Amino acid sequence: MRLLRNRSLIVLSLGHMFLDLFSSVVPVLLAFFSVPMGLSNAQLATAASLYNFVSSLLQPAFGWLTDRLGSRWIGTLSLLWTMIFISGVAVIGQRGDYGILLGALSMAALGSAAFHPQGAMNATQVEERLRTTGASIFFFFGNLGLMSGPLVAGFILKSFGPDMFPLLVLAGIPVVLLTAGSVPMAEQRLPSQSAVGEAVASRRAALKLGVLIPLTGLIALRSWANFGTTTFLPKFYQELGWDPTRYGAVASLWMLGTAVGNVAGGPLADRYGRRLVVSLSLMMMAPVMLALPLVRPNDPFPLIVLGGLTSGLSFSIIMVLAQSLLPGGRGLASGFTMGFMFASGALGNVINGWLADWFGLSISLQSVALVALGAAACARFLPRTRPAKPALETHAKHPSR
Repeated sequence: MRLLRNRSLIVLSLGHMFLDLFSSVVPVLLAFFSVPMGLSNAQLATAASLYNFVSSLLQPAFGWLTDRLGSRWIGTLSLLWTMIFISGVAVIGQRGDYGILLGALSMAALGSAAFHPQGAMNATQVEERLRTTGASIFFFFGNLGLMSGPLVAGFILKSFGPDMFPLLVLAGIPVVLLTAGSVPMAEQRLPSQSAVGEAVASRRAALKLGVLIPLTGLIALRSWANFGTTTFLPKFYQELGWDPTRYGAVASLWMLGTAVGNVAGGPLADRYGRRLVVSLSLMMMAPVMLALPLVRPNDPFPLIVLGGLTSGLSFSIIMVLAQSLLPGGRGLASGFTMGFMFASGALGNVINGWLADWFGLSISLQSVALVALGAAACARFLPRTRPAKPALETHAKHPSR
């Protein structure tokens, strides 16, 4: 594939992998420290949601800065920042101070807020017909990080204890240096991305409430479903008596399924239409979430991978769709979209935490099925889109360009 020879895209995607690797260890660290710190499910959800909520509030601002100042140093410094402060959570957790722990998570969220808008923008700086695929590659690497993080964290915590966790920063330093030398300084537009008629049509579509309302509902509910699952799956299996390696593997397998879904979602959307792929994938997620808490005595791993797959199919599609519908530069549009994803996921996490304390973790996880069905319903109201075909037709009509 030609995009796999794009150095900037691959280095950017590696940076995304390491940033999300560190971000994904937060639920495992919180589950690990929840017993010695005496954290309730509501406190655990608040801590996990704070990280996501702070990041969500600031992503539009960092997207605006990216459009104006360029992305290279924002991407480089934000990656290093996140790794350092997430490592600090492992140190602070041993002190048992919940307030300082929340402060460290808030600081780490600044790095995530700065990295994601510039990353999503640069990942789609390719030919128009390859934009969804470029986004899929970027988010696929991110999901590899989300998959690896819980496994790595569980292994380190079980084998060496939390004191050794900060050494993980050393593994990410080469990627930080590569990012500093390879990520574009500013947004680069290709001729195929600058068609005036297409831009005007996109901006007009953004003004229609009939598009914005279902798009907003889709982003919010899909994020809630995914965040509500990834936060509480490790805790669910910890309460069943599993050790950190095993419940870390649960989180990693969910992210494995999400990664596969992410990379498959782009080509499927190009062939069958974005709306159809998004709505069907979320409809398939519902029965998986209803069944998952019921298979405790047996092997839950295949069902966990399937759940992650159904969740991941829609992610990169939603990002590209939002970039085409929202006004402003792509950095700002990416910041608004990912910020809203994080915010809605954080709020949903708090609701799932309350449900877990009142009715148990099984009911909390099963409630995600209703949320996924709501997201699928919102997707059905979006306009039909088949982006690949028009791009190919345009190329055929203008072979000299």
